[in-house]
Amino acid sequence: MTMIFSTFVSLFALTSLAVAHPGEVHRRLSDAELARRSASAAARHLAARNCAPEIAAFNAKRKAKRALAKRQEPTTTVSAEGPHYTEIQNNTCVLTPEAVEGPYYINNEMVRGNLIEDQAGVPLTLDIGVVDINTCEPLSDVFVELWACNATGVYGGYPAQLGAPPGPPPNSSLEARQAPGGGTTPLQRNETFLRGGLPTDSNGIVEITTLYPGFYEGRTIHIHTMFHIGYEIAPNGTLISHAGNLAHIGQLYFDDAFSDQVLALEPYTSNTNNRTLNEDDGILQDQLEDDNNAFVAVELLGETLADGVLGYITVGVDSTASYGISNTNYLNSTGTEGEDLVTV
Repeated sequence: MTMIFSTFVSLFALTSLAVAHPGEVHRRLSDAELARRSASAAARHLAARNCAPEIAAFNAKRKAKRALAKRQEPTTTVSAEGPHYTEIQNNTCVLTPEAVEGPYYINNEMVRGNLIEDQAGVPLTLDIGVVDINTCEPLSDVFVELWACNATGVYGGYPAQLGAPPGPPPNSSLEARQAPGGGTTPLQRNETFLRGGLPTDSNGIVEITTLYPGFYEGRTIHIHTMFHIGYEIAPNGTLISHAGNLAHIGQLYFDDAFSDQVLALEPYTSNTNNRTLNEDDGILQDQLEDDNNAFVAVELLGETLADGVLGYITVGVDSTASYGISNTNYLNSTGTEGEDLVTV
């Protein structure tokens, strides 16, 4: 009876993800898909616990070499920049795949290590380690894709999120407007800021520079992630989202107390949305069940926040898992379903 009740609670929590937050419109999952994802999340968490000694060893080696060497400027080639930590950190994050991509994903985004473009805010360099929970070994050549809203709560290419409209993104040519509800949110502008990614290196680590994200109505501060295995790059240098195997969909989070310091700076102070804290975000709280950890460990890169922030996290991935992408919007397109390649 205890197991049945636990399964019921898990399914109820997963169901609530589809409808609980006014800032995002999620597709409703079938009962069969809910059950499959719940079982998969539980299995992944159990397997990741078995990797604790290996991750601890990675951590000891990586922290021994944590000197912050000056990095070269990122390139657009398909290669990972040298990370600040040469071994995987013991800050394991087993992100549950039921955190679907949400309505603000765009297929076939750019392959690059710096996602900032002309956006204003606090630079955030993420060192992400990827471990295969089946072998407890680092996973090399996994394409780590990120996307997030800017300092005032706007996603590149999309109108303002549902709820209180945030201020316009810096240097945007068009005013952000209210997004219609239901289904995939229509693209409004041809923008690529705070979107893209790179593959992990031979040590299972990738370094990507973005901005510390802002927030929008109904959600706490977060960054979306997808991990692609056997990925393909189009001739124009963009990721082919539906090629290969999508092994993980998740979200990264930050400590509220640290976020308070960032949000006290411009342009974050121009955000007019009502803020949701971590403890009030249902999607995050569901991800934290069973002692999962979805938080990025952060430290200053210099003397002040203006010098940037370094964040690191290790993500346990089931390399045999396979998930689908529900969003039908594509880079430089009107969202035509089935487009595998578009011209940039």
